[in-house]
Amino acid sequence: MISASSIAHAFEHNCAKYADRPFLREKRNGGWSNLSWAEASAATRRLRAGLLKLGLKAGDRVAILSENCPQWVIVDLAVLGMGAIVVPLYPTSSTEEIEHVLNDSGTRAIAVNGSANLNRIMTVAGRLPDLETVIAMHGDAPVSTAQHPRVVSIQQLSDGPEAGLTEAGQSDVATIIYTSGTTGDSKGVLLTHANILANCNAAMAALDLGERDEVLSILPVAHSFERTAGYYTVMTAGGTISYAEGLGQIAQNLVEINPSVVLTVPRLLEVIHGRILRTIEKSPPWRRRLFDLALLIGKRAANHRFRGREVPPQLAAPMALFRRVAFARITALFGSRLRYLISGGAPLPREIFEFFAAAEVPIVEGYGLTEAAPVVSVNLTGRTRPGTVGRPLDGIEVKLAADGELLVRGPNVMRGYYKLEEDTRAAIDEAGWLHTGDIAAIDSEGYISIRDRKKEIIVLSGGKNVSPAALENKLGRIPLIAQACVVGDRRKHVAALLVPNFEQLQERLKIEGIESRSPQAIVEDPRVRALFQKYLRELNRNLADYEAITAFRLMPTPFSQEAGEITPTLKLRRKIILERYKREVESMYE
Repeated sequence: MISASSIAHAFEHNCAKYADRPFLREKRNGGWSNLSWAEASAATRRLRAGLLKLGLKAGDRVAILSENCPQWVIVDLAVLGMGAIVVPLYPTSSTEEIEHVLNDSGTRAIAVNGSANLNRIMTVAGRLPDLETVIAMHGDAPVSTAQHPRVVSIQQLSDGPEAGLTEAGQSDVATIIYTSGTTGDSKGVLLTHANILANCNAAMAALDLGERDEVLSILPVAHSFERTAGYYTVMTAGGTISYAEGLGQIAQNLVEINPSVVLTVPRLLEVIHGRILRTIEKSPPWRRRLFDLALLIGKRAANHRFRGREVPPQLAAPMALFRRVAFARITALFGSRLRYLISGGAPLPREIFEFFAAAEVPIVEGYGLTEAAPVVSVNLTGRTRPGTVGRPLDGIEVKLAADGELLVRGPNVMRGYYKLEEDTRAAIDEAGWLHTGDIAAIDSEGYISIRDRKKEIIVLSGGKNVSPAALENKLGRIPLIAQACVVGDRRKHVAALLVPNFEQLQERLKIEGIESRSPQAIVEDPRVRALFQKYLRELNRNLADYEAITAFRLMPTPFSQEAGEITPTLKLRRKIILERYKREVESMYE
């Protein structure tokens, strides 16, 4: 645990302590390059001096629009160290959303990485009255200062003396994170240095993180989960952060870095799980039977580990064999020193959690939200309850409201929403309880189970309540379905928009002698529709009558972040999907 008056102070404390040890790593020209703590400190101090020379001051908002890279951290710490406020942006966000965030936050300067992102900013710069400076993070500014006086390169700003830290109190706002809400415009969450440091210290203590830990950064650092847990917490612990090259290189980077900690979202684990199962399905019958037995024994052994008990000999002996012949290739995917594979951002299907746990992948599921800085609870090793998101971190209180909504209170709870006093009062009551919007259950030992989103429960015209999230999770377990959006509010019955897993579907069609075709042609093929209808009939048998999915529409194009249909953590933005595909939805009720 570290005591500091601000995030930048915590960083400088460790810079003095670790100096020449690697802090940030990225791959360049086929090899990994290190940025030491001392080098990172010098870079932030030089950039801070340049920012101050521009006339920026404490309390000003500075945005960052960049993929994960060491420069993201340098800009962030330079800004925080002068008492200014960081506004992170997702490169995958629409230009309209970026414009909304910059206007709403009153951002005075933005650091932009990549010529494509820079061009996007320049197209809306004229509609941003508060924006004075655009900082190009990628080498020399491609737009000359003669064409636009606002553009300056990060090298130009850093070409000078260093500037020390400006005093910032723990109660000062460190960042405004705009929640990529599933409904309506995004809102700016005000998080103070105290909010974030409290969450870092609690997570660091719970996971026993230290200077020997190294995280492979996969999720966008603009997201509160990656930023607090994968960046600030690792920084506070004195660890090392390595940046994955991209989604296509994650498997290779895992082997190269051999990390001790990896943060991920359920969708990535679902993809890995699906590929493993497809490989097993293509194996000889004897190997499939062997793997099924290994999985059965592995789950039984995992149940003992979940409760911190020693695995009994009758399970330990066969596990010694299965560890080599059945699970070795699975664990090798994540390297040899993985301590935690942490899943967050959305519920992880229980069967996927148990699958990896059976293979002895040290999987940990947590729960949080941006308004709580963000981690609330974690299923710790030796104190795990599958199907739950664990117990609250130290210092965090939870309870249920009368309607089952989960309430959270602690030093990590946000100050409020930026310029939205009414929304703040609705979110945080007079007693300091944050209303999460999640319907939950808490058992006698304090383990939390998330059931649904309070505002997304479908009420059918007959008065029955249906959980769309629960149905979408069930649909997601069907191998041929990549995405599902359940609809039916105020309607007679439940229906679903389904995006096929085209990779698996093409393989299936090939086996059945159907030629490869375009996604549009595939979803219009009656034989494909009949195949999905068969899967839905099987699913409906295990549902209550009112939950049964009685109509569906196959979609040729996946829901995407670029179209604003899903959030960066892959949650559906149901309102936008329903508006965009209104005709398709109506066709299911004709």
